Amino acid sequence: MIQKHEIKDGLVLCLDPDELEANGGGSNATNSIRVQGPHFFVCIAADDQSGNWVPLFSAPGRLRILFPNEEKSGHPKWCESETYFHGEQIWQAPHAAVVTASIEGGDLSSPGSRITVTETGVNLVYNTAVSR
Repeated sequence: MIQKHEIKDGLVLCLDPDELEANGGGSNATNSIRVQGPHFFVCIAADDQSGNWVPLFSAPGRLRILFPNEEKSGHPKWCESETYFHGEQIWQAPHAAVVTASIEGGDLSSPGSRITVTETGVNLVYNTAVSR
């Protein structure tokens, strides 16, 4: 289980978006593009209380942008699989909501085995999502 103090830029967790919303989080997404069900999300900006998160997908789709594998670290299956980020969907949530959403989302990572993206990868997602 993730702890609030572990949340930082580049962290990737499996989160349940309904739990994010139920616990004080929200997104800029319309219902037509809002992520449904548990998905991986990458944290693109975090402070001591909350963070901004972007959903990740394993298949191409509308408004999805291929994420470079060389900017990933962690489990080999994560590092070697295609990953797309949503270029127009940003979620903001307090860290407590992220912890709850990770439990409900079935995140299996643990300290020492977290999946992450590099600073360059964070900047790519941040600059793309924020500039739209």
